[in-house]
Amino acid sequence: MNVSTFLLMGLDKVRAKLDSGRIPEVWFFVISVAGGVVGVVLGMFAFHHKTSKTSFQAKIALAAVLSVVMLFVLGLMP
Repeated sequence: MNVSTFLLMGLDKVRAKLDSGRIPEVWFFVISVAGGVVGVVLGMFAFHHKTSKTSFQAKIALAAVLSVVMLFVLGLMP
């Protein structure tokens, strides 16, 4: 999941530079909640993408918290 999310961040960066069709931020949020938060964060820094957008960073931080809560609720984390 994280590798896919990382690559998706790279693809969105390329599309941003080309002024082409972008990937909606909601997809990054959903994928992060589903377990791809590490890929998004690494992609942000590796591609220097969305690093100055504080609203996006806040959404990803919320996704990380929700992801951990889900792991507790599902009993996958002690």
